[in-house]
Amino acid sequence: MTPTIPMPGALRWREMYPLIDGDGSCSLIYDLERAAVLEVPEDLRFYVAPALETGDLDDGLLSWLVQEDLLTAENQAGWSGDAAGLDTSGCWDLGAIHRMDDQVCAHLGPRCEDEVAEALEAVFKQSLGASRVRLCLSWPGEVPDLRVVQRVLAEAGELAASAYQEISFQLSVDVRQITPALATCLASIPLRVQVRCESFPARASAADLRVWETSSSSLLLLHPFTDRVTVSCLLSGGARLLDLWDWAKRLRVRHLDATRLAGGTLRDYRNDLMAVCGEIGSELEARRVPVDFRPVTRIVRRLMGSEPLQRTLAGGGFAWAAGSEPYPGLEATPPETREGAAEDHPCLRCLARYICNHSAFLASSAEGDRQTPNGERCSLWLAEAEAALRLYHRLAHCDPIAVVRFIEAPGQLPFDSFRRGDLEVSKLVC
Repeated sequence: MTPTIPMPGALRWREMYPLIDGDGSCSLIYDLERAAVLEVPEDLRFYVAPALETGDLDDGLLSWLVQEDLLTAENQAGWSGDAAGLDTSGCWDLGAIHRMDDQVCAHLGPRCEDEVAEALEAVFKQSLGASRVRLCLSWPGEVPDLRVVQRVLAEAGELAASAYQEISFQLSVDVRQITPALATCLASIPLRVQVRCESFPARASAADLRVWETSSSSLLLLHPFTDRVTVSCLLSGGARLLDLWDWAKRLRVRHLDATRLAGGTLRDYRNDLMAVCGEIGSELEARRVPVDFRPVTRIVRRLMGSEPLQRTLAGGGFAWAAGSEPYPGLEATPPETREGAAEDHPCLRCLARYICNHSAFLASSAEGDRQTPNGERCSLWLAEAEAALRLYHRLAHCDPIAVVRFIEAPGQLPFDSFRRGDLEVSKLVC
């Protein structure tokens, strides 16, 4: 069928990226402008990618592109060269305090109870008008002082309640800091816990793997509240993601975060990602709850909570779906409009620039990883983005209730009516 073009010469291509399968075909296309993943008809899959690259389209492909609005009459979306046209007043980053539209995230580590009031005063002064506040508590290399934690939760809860704000808390600890006493206390404190583990060893080193498993065995103490625990670790160059995945399932980890370091084989990492995402999809299709692999599900959450780019800019920030997790330091300002940014920034034309966990468009200091893009790192990050796009498409065919329950932020604990009296000091002091 020959497509009917109502305004000849007025149509334009949307910015899109074909996702190439192992056999060279293209079953999915990622529409960057609309944060959509579209399924390609079977009869077009083997030549849609080269046809889009060369511009040599037949009537069938052209008709499908018009039908899916990939060849569109809409005005061009995206960044313009004039930064003055962008409303970025809702986004800023002040070191340890980050604001994105009506959400504020702050990183705190007061050394004693006397420092709590001063630290919280700075946070809530900057949160005026925000609806949600997230406090990330961390004492690198030190065992958390639970009296200080209790004081932060109590006073921050009161401040948030008086301003009609929702508030949530996350405590970061090293795996070696977990003791039975600390685990008992954390079970009674309404916050999320991020546990930092050491680098996962390579498959060839069985002895190192046994040592690593022994050093991480204290995670078993957190099983009573495992839904609120995220386990974070590094994957060294020779380590395999599937080995880490198997270990996480054996230990009944609910939320797993991993940063893949440079080195190793990109093909192995890509295959492992596809296997992990395949298992997540299969578990959800069977209405079971899979392990939440954070590098991929962060991207899925962004896709589920996204709006067309031109609308997000008009509002000064991204729109988040109910239950999705805020990402501290998220900046809706394009790299070319930031002070000192290079015009040839590698994120500017990357297909994953709006969803990648490391994109300059989505800077997240909360995850502690602002590595400089380069060829090897970007290949790893792009593999994560492509795996997430395929999982995102697959989730559209799963039970929506199961998907929503799985994709919600782990251990999200709003404190919209929190008061100091809600915490008993005796439960917090070990």
